[in-house]
Amino acid sequence: MLANIRSRIYFITPAEITDSKQLFRLVQAVVRSGVGMIQYRAKHQPTRAMVEEARALLKITRPAQVVHVGQEDMAPNDARRLMGPHAIVGVTAPELTAAREAERAVASYISCGPIFASPTKPEKPPVGVQHLQRLQQAVSLPVCAIGGINEETIPELAEASPTMIAVGSAISQADDPAAAARRLVEIAAETIPHITFGP
Repeated sequence: MLANIRSRIYFITPAEITDSKQLFRLVQAVVRSGVGMIQYRAKHQPTRAMVEEARALLKITRPAQVVHVGQEDMAPNDARRLMGPHAIVGVTAPELTAAREAERAVASYISCGPIFASPTKPEKPPVGVQHLQRLQQAVSLPVCAIGGINEETIPELAEASPTMIAVGSAISQADDPAAAARRLVEIAAETIPHITFGP
């Protein structure tokens, strides 16, 4: 299923948005701008509101069976068992041990970061591009780079050539999120033109 993603840019919605209409307008704008995947994040929403928003977002995005498992969420193999063999299961795996565990659990991709200093998680030190490359060499899974990624830092990822590039505040906090998303898609395509998605 990753082979059908139209660009490397992977937009993570801001958890602080509690106005559903504002969220829907933002997601609709970035989808039209060419982002490849969207992760809906709603840590502060009640469960019922979160489910309702997720259902509405499926009408905006191209529906797919996708889940991303964080370090404090369920185990990757449990997620795979619940979602089934054909779903996209992403796993946060900033270290080698977690990356190999995700690979054994038949994850679809792993995310590694923060690659650069991140305004979203300032308490976490950046792991750097070289660490990203070491992780890519250690596992066969597609890797998503995350953390502190914007127009200035995307070119620094060229040598590592991650399958996906997760972006949050560089889009959601821009004066024009649609234009920001479009520009990031363009920069990623120009800087890292060759892409090989996993099965």
